[in-house]
Amino acid sequence: MSPRLDELQAAWAELTEAAKCSKVTNFHACTRSGQPWAEDPAAVRAVAATLREFPS
Repeated sequence: MSPRLDELQAAWAELTEAAKCSKVTNFHACTRSGQPWAEDPAAVRAVAATLREFPS
């Protein structure tokens, strides 16, 4: 596996955990650049950080 794919999988694991701990049940995300946010580890981690800010 490539380091980029490893990083992306780790970011998705963070997002999954943040979603479980949050009361947020659904969200929609998009980018201004048109690039898929779900394929960018930094963007996935940013969404996870946002979910962590919501009360549990």
